[in-house]
This record gives sequence, structure tokens and C-alpha cells, in this order.
Amino acid sequence: MARSIFYYTDSRELGGAELSLLMLIEGLDRAAWEPTLLLDDDPGADPLAARARELGIATRRLPPMPLGLAGGRRAARLARRLRAERPAVFHATLSWPLAAKWALAAAVMARVRTVATVQLIPEFELERSSFWQLRALGAGVDRYVGVSRDVADELVARFRYPAAKVEVVYNAVRLERFEDPPPAGLREQLELGRGLPVVLTCARLDEQKGHDVLLRAAARLPGVAFAFAGEGPERARLEALAAELGVADRVLFLGYRTDIPQLLAACDVFALPSLYEGSSLAVLEAMAARRAVVSSAIGGTDELIDDGEDGILVAPGEVEPLAAALRELLADDARRGALGQRARARVEAEFTPAAMRGRIVAIYEELLADGHRA
Repeated sequence: MARSIFYYTDSRELGGAELSLLMLIEGLDRAAWEPTLLLDDDPGADPLAARARELGIATRRLPPMPLGLAGGRRAARLARRLRAERPAVFHATLSWPLAAKWALAAAVMARVRTVATVQLIPEFELERSSFWQLRALGAGVDRYVGVSRDVADELVARFRYPAAKVEVVYNAVRLERFEDPPPAGLREQLELGRGLPVVLTCARLDEQKGHDVLLRAAARLPGVAFAFAGEGPERARLEALAAELGVADRVLFLGYRTDIPQLLAACDVFALPSLYEGSSLAVLEAMAARRAVVSSAIGGTDELIDDGEDGILVAPGEVEPLAAALRELLADDARRGALGQRARARVEAEFTPAAMRGRIVAIYEELLADGHRA
């Protein structure tokens, strides 16, 4: 008989973390597991709910549980529901350490085996009260999963979660999405109709992603086109910066795109100069597409790329090293090709959906085999 799993995220967007969650759920053996995705009843979660329904994933909507006392009262109601329905596992995906706090507390109160995947730890001030709330939660949650060793280590060092409860499971990509050539006309669009080499980045237009560093590097690389796929709060500022730097005629702001594999197939180099990451799905997708990648030497990303072997790592926030790496790769077709092939081989060996799913399911099985809840 299939065992019930409730998945939860309080996310308001459809990004890498959310796609990774859907990939996990979609690939579960339905003879063994019966998944249900719980989402906040908020318009921001509608795109995620729609994508889940397209994949045949059962969804339910819950009243949002904000960080304050109102969230605590709603958590009590969720705890009663979990006691009544008795899922085998409650698995929450966290976009930052305070995400899903009350949902996890509800699962702990209901004495359901509880797993929390932490996708990202941004820079933020952790108030004393929040620290002790997280310490208490860490005592009750059965397993924390960091999507990189860097995230896992910080969960232990900064939040004092028990090391025995923290594991690393990397994100994954579907390799079959990255096999086809670009559609007719796409390369010409990215070249701006001028036959220029193309540097692509795919990321939310957010300060975290370092787009301004890439624009300043573009100013040092005349005769190169840059394409930014993604939308976000920094768009107006970045467009103004491109005009100020005199590169607006070589920079395409593509907005939100669903054809990332095709864009990758049409570019020469992929760049992601993030200031911090958990484990970048965008980098993994570029590697799967056999693109030469230039990214930042930051925690998480340096676990995906072996510098000089299957990609290039440069100091975060530094313009000249980024520009120099792009200049070198754009001038060397053979090196770009070799880096791309080795990147693809790395993904095939380590970052497949089957590998990710197998490690997560092993955690479920271990918890369910244990005779008691922590």
C-alpha cells in the first residue's frame, strides 16, 4: 500500500527550488508513495499550483502562515489536520531558513516524521528570538537536507542543528531536455542580427545574481552580445545601468522564459556571477547543455564546478576576472567545447533526478524504519 507524503512550500514564485521540488514529486514511485503538495492560498502560488496540476500532482491550498502569532494560530489548525490524516512523512522545501517555520512546527506537534530541505541561506540578521525558535524546531525536525555541503555546514555552525540530522542532497536536472539544437531564428535573435558571439545568463533579476557585475564586464568586451533571461525587481535599474555603460545596444533583456534549453543551445558561453547561492540549478542546466560556464567561486557553486576542468570560477563581485574569463573562452572554440563536454559528463555522473530522488527516498525509508519519532 502506498504511503502518504505531504510536501509543503510557502514559495510565491516558480523558480529553481520549486522546479526541483516538482521534479522530486513527479518521479516518485506511485506504487510506494502517494504525494500531496500543500501550497499557501495566495495568488503568488498560482503558477506553481498550475504547473503541479499539469504534472498530475495532487494539490491542496492552506491559509498562509506568516512568521508572527497569526501564523502560529494557523499552525495549530494544520497540526490537527495532520493528526487526523496521519501522513507517513511531511517534507517542506525552504527558500531560506525561516521559511515554512510554522508548517514544520505543525508537523512536529502532530508527531509526523518531518524533513526540511534548505535551498538557500542568504545574508540576513538572525534575531535572538528567531535563533531560539529555530533551535527548538531543529530539535523536533527529523532530518534537514542541505542542497550543498556549504548549506549543510552553515545549518550546523550558525543555527546549531544537530550534525547527525543534517545531510547533503544536490539538486538535479533532466538531461533529455538538453539534446535538441536551437529553433530556427533564435541564434540570430540573440546575436542581434550582427553575428556576434553570445553570452547568456538565466536568473531572476535580483541583486543576489550579480547582473550589474556582468554588465560592467560587457563594457570591457566590445563586439559581444549579452542575453539576460529572467524577470525581477532589479530590471529597471539594470536597464538604466546598461544605458549608462553604453552597452544597451548589445544587451537583450528577454524577460521570463520557459525555453531555457533552447536558449542554452543557442549561446556560446553561460555566465552567472552570483554573490551567493545554495546549489544553482541554472549552472547545472548550462552544464547539462554542454555549455562552457563562468560563475562565481562561492559556496555551493564550487561544489558543482571543478575550476578549469568543467567550468571557470572567478572571484564574486570582481569585474575584470569575469571579463577576462569570458574573453578567453570566446576566443578559444576548442576550450569551450572541452569544458562543455566535461561539464555534461559531470552532470550525468552526479546530478541526475534518479540520484537526487534515491537519496531523498532513502531518508524517508530510514525515518520510517525507526521505531520512534525524534
